[in-house]
Amino acid sequence: MHTPEIWSQINVYYNLKNYIIMKQVATYIMLTILLGMVGTKALAYHIEVKNADGVTIYYNYINDAKELEVTYKDPYYYKTYSGSVVIPDEVTYMNITRKVTSIGSYAFQYCSDLTSVTIGNSVTSIGGRAFYKCSGLTSVTIPNSVTSIGSDAFMNCSSLTTVAIGNSVTSIGSYAFQYCSGLTSVTIPNSVTSIGDGAFEGCSGLTSVTIGNGVTSIGYYAFQYCKSLTSITIPNSVTSIGNGAFGECI
Repeated sequence: MHTPEIWSQINVYYNLKNYIIMKQVATYIMLTILLGMVGTKALAYHIEVKNADGVTIYYNYINDAKELEVTYKDPYYYKTYSGSVVIPDEVTYMNITRKVTSIGSYAFQYCSDLTSVTIGNSVTSIGGRAFYKCSGLTSVTIPNSVTSIGSDAFMNCSSLTTVAIGNSVTSIGSYAFQYCSGLTSVTIPNSVTSIGDGAFEGCSGLTSVTIGNGVTSIGYYAFQYCKSLTSITIPNSVTSIGNGAFGECI
């Protein structure tokens, strides 16, 4: 049978134990909130810098922070950019100059008020959905420095009428220009070896396509529903044409 003194010590012990547990729970909750805030920031951008025209562009550090990638401001609201945007070759921040080598995935996604973009000559890759549904974008020049165009990169850019693909691009990703209904002509340079699945599917205004001599494969549905396309020359380099590549080209 416990004496009153022992019961008192037991109560003190349990009160202390409960206090410690409550502190641990509170600390865990606070850390979760802080990590969530940090995580949200990481999904957005690392730095913001105004270009020569006074337009703020958001960047992430890549390649061990030696280079920069263009990105968006808010992960929950992608409409970061509007009007004309010039992506510089390099950016100086905190007295350190870095090259801009990539346009990241989703960087300009849903920027319906974006009318033109000038891509710097240091950019080597355009990420997936980089310009997805930029419905106000009318033309784009992809410089010779770019080697890859990601999947869905320009999908649903319905006002895009002309696109110049640089002669260093080796692959055009799946659905890269899908449903660019305003696109009337495209020249695929000799550097390109593969045209991805559905790359130009639904480009209903496309009347002229020139396929370079380096292309070896044309993906599934690559030019499906290109209803205005009247003729096309497939070079001897092509060894495979996917199912439905020219389906419904009436």
